Amino acid sequence: MIIKETRSLSQIQRSMRIRKIVKKTVLALIIYLVAITYFFPILYMFLSGFKTEQQAVKPSLRFSPTLETYKKVLSDPTMIAYLKNSVFQVILGTGISLLFGIPVAFALVFGKLKTKDSSGKIYLWFITTILLPPVAVLIPLFITYQKLNLKNNPLGLLLAYIGFNIPLAVWLIHSFFSDLPKDIFEAARIDGCSRWQQMVLMAIPLARTGIISAGLIIAVQIWNEFFLAFNLTGNPSATLSVYMSRFREQQGLFVAQLSASSTISILPALILGWMSQKALVKGLTMGAVKE
Repeated sequence: MIIKETRSLSQIQRSMRIRKIVKKTVLALIIYLVAITYFFPILYMFLSGFKTEQQAVKPSLRFSPTLETYKKVLSDPTMIAYLKNSVFQVILGTGISLLFGIPVAFALVFGKLKTKDSSGKIYLWFITTILLPPVAVLIPLFITYQKLNLKNNPLGLLLAYIGFNIPLAVWLIHSFFSDLPKDIFEAARIDGCSRWQQMVLMAIPLARTGIISAGLIIAVQIWNEFFLAFNLTGNPSATLSVYMSRFREQQGLFVAQLSASSTISILPALILGWMSQKALVKGLTMGAVKE
């Protein structure tokens, strides 16, 4: 009897191990399938950049790779100019948005306004501003830019990006500052630390990963933005996203050149995201678990 019970117990343990292995295998297959499905368009775009226009017309994974298309795109001097415009907008737009967003978020969390509800109302105003689509303000913005000679001007586009991304910066950084313990700021205030010193020496270092995450999100937003850049700029001040739209012309759609330029345009975002993925994940999960 004892031998039979031992055998049955070992069989149960073996079946449980088999079930566990099967579950892990099925889950892994599903994850890989979803990942391949999600990544396949990017992979196909990357491969299409190594095709000629004749090869790119017919969708196929079997082709003779060539660098002709990439050479043609990279040898275009206008692309370098568009790339410089994009880098200019991303660096200044992100930096200025954070420069204004950090003090505003700090004041809303730790500042003392005249009424108790003022902080919540101002924060709600920033949140509602994020929901405003750019197309809703395009016409008045277009007319204003024409009168102020800001149309076809990189500074005009920069002002638009700053205006649209400061609310996003305030929203993101406000959530990171809200997770900081207020007791240490009260103790610092009692010891004679000013609000400015509390923000620069305490809040920013403590929420550093969150601020980096906010900066990355804003940078990607500006880098990928097309609508405002297309409507408010001309050829001298347009960004890389506008440059890519040039390959769809009346003569036809240049699939290979569009794929090559799209691959080049997403590389900076991919490299930046890969290099800072730890800070991004850590920043976006700040305060997610509390004791």
